Amino acid sequence: MKILIADDELNNRKLLRDYLKKYAHCDMVSDGKAALELFTADLEDGDPYDLVLLDIIMPVMDGQKTLTRIRAAEKRLAQDARETPIIMVTGMDSSLQAMQAYFKGGCSDYLTKPVTRQVLLEKLRKFNLIPEEAGEEE
Repeated sequence: MKILIADDELNNRKLLRDYLKKYAHCDMVSDGKAALELFTADLEDGDPYDLVLLDIIMPVMDGQKTLTRIRAAEKRLAQDARETPIIMVTGMDSSLQAMQAYFKGGCSDYLTKPVTRQVLLEKLRKFNLIPEEAGEEE
């Protein structure tokens, strides 16, 4: 499994990667423009991401704009493929933005910071990216 983590805070990226390293290879970027470029390149190469974790508030290009452009790239480049699950990650004070991303931008789900390992793994189970029993023994 391959996951793209986009967050402007290095510690947030590392934490998410550490939670996921047992289950997936994680690419990490610090802004939305870099996320869009990496996502699109891998989609064009026929090796799309299985999941994207996308911070809402980032420099260069925010998560909402990145989300919209990722969905447009999917429609343009992979019309017959399923949409990649995209989980917006947000601070507690911006849950309204997460809801807007969910309903208007086409995100699959959202998480509020601080993200816990248990909640993140529940989201992976929801999208059938890991088995139901994964992570329960730890």
